[in-house]
Amino acid sequence: MQTDVLIIGGGLAGICAADQVTRNSRLRVDLLQDGSGASPFIHGFCLPFGPGDSPSLLEQDTLAAGHGIADPRLVHTLCAEASSLPAYFQELGLDLDGGPEGIRRLQPLGASVPRVVTLKNDSGAALLSRLRKQLGNTGRFREHARLRAISLLKTGDRVTGARCFDIRGRRWIRLQARTVILASGGFCGLFPFSTNSPDRKGDGIAMAAQAGAALTDMEFIQFEPSAAVWPPSLYGKSVITTMFYEGAVLRNAEGRRFMPDYNRDAECCSKEMLSACIHREIQNGRGTKNGGVYFDATAVPDSMLHGVYAPYFNRYQKAGIDISRQPMEIAPAAHTSIGGIRINTRCETTVPGLLACGETAGGIHGAGRLGGNAGLEVMVFGRIAGRCAAEQAQEQAAVSESDTEIPAGNPTTNLNLEEASRQLSAVLGRCMNVVRNGRDLKTGIAETEGMLSVLGEDGDCYEQQRLSNDCRTALAAMKAALRRTETVGCHIREDADPA
Repeated sequence: MQTDVLIIGGGLAGICAADQVTRNSRLRVDLLQDGSGASPFIHGFCLPFGPGDSPSLLEQDTLAAGHGIADPRLVHTLCAEASSLPAYFQELGLDLDGGPEGIRRLQPLGASVPRVVTLKNDSGAALLSRLRKQLGNTGRFREHARLRAISLLKTGDRVTGARCFDIRGRRWIRLQARTVILASGGFCGLFPFSTNSPDRKGDGIAMAAQAGAALTDMEFIQFEPSAAVWPPSLYGKSVITTMFYEGAVLRNAEGRRFMPDYNRDAECCSKEMLSACIHREIQNGRGTKNGGVYFDATAVPDSMLHGVYAPYFNRYQKAGIDISRQPMEIAPAAHTSIGGIRINTRCETTVPGLLACGETAGGIHGAGRLGGNAGLEVMVFGRIAGRCAAEQAQEQAAVSESDTEIPAGNPTTNLNLEEASRQLSAVLGRCMNVVRNGRDLKTGIAETEGMLSVLGEDGDCYEQQRLSNDCRTALAAMKAALRRTETVGCHIREDADPA
């Protein structure tokens, strides 16, 4: 199989990239989409145009949230390109939510002013639906729901496609392309307790690294402080933290509000501080019976619970909990892998022919991500990646369609892959949790290296190769965490070197 631009990942970053390729060229686009990802759950995103706000203030807040680790050029691009989004939404026929008083803005944690806006109160799903419909009308866009890339193909130093597995047909396929965009999301699905779906694991970052692409900031994992631990039907689902600016508070199992003990701004602090404080309350025996603390939103005005926060109110109501009267039980869960593939402001990696965007890319957020910037990032850099890919692909000769189907070989293995996957998840839960230490990291690295040696570097078993990719990505994260011996942002070392 051959195409002009191959996009690996069907979330909002990949769909935005596909949209820009078709707008800026006559090229064909093939997109691999296996799994739901996080994009349908994007509630809103930062737009720095409200009262007292500006792109420069957003840039300042973003750099502060990154604790001096973020790449300033990427941050500047993120904030400057935000100015193009309102017109883009209007072109798509989507209006920013609001009322008689104007556009509605929420204040995210770490922000100087309210700036998170929404579309139809369900931004990610609304954008995905509208863009997919538009792409379907181009006649140059194909989406493959059951084709998953496992490794990248190279011709010389240049990436020229991907080796993919057809899950339905149980066969391997070479999908060749002039340019490849990796938009396959982060790797927090590897953790035992995560807000991510289990299909979001380590393939994208491992594929890029195996092809020679540089990685960056892999030690930084942002934990969502407010992920449900009860009821079971909502396990891992997050609750938006902008509610803390509307009257919500955190309470321990004793019913006592504890955040003022740790921080003068109480709950209105960074996600990493919230996660660390909740973790400490639980570790010190003041957690709930289900292993969390209480998120008490009963002081949030009913008009907001039934308005901007209706998705959360309705979610809990279906589970038999009225959050206007009852608290939610939550705990920190692995949420965003802030690091990833190193890119420049054109989304180019260190390997020719390969671009990256969305959570697969690193360097944008540094050691901590400002609330609302995840949605902004996928929009901004997804669109940039698409424009750059179109430009690059038009400069490359068309690929030949030869020898594209690979013999299936042995699609099974005698290894217990389910048990190995659980073992890897347990290692990350122990070594890369909210708080880390060098002893556990060294043990986890040794265990994961042992698993990878058993799995082997090559083979025909699809599930075995996916797990190998997961191990490589986990190793990159743990090794980066071991090298950084100080505490910074969401990387908290209980054995940190003294200042």
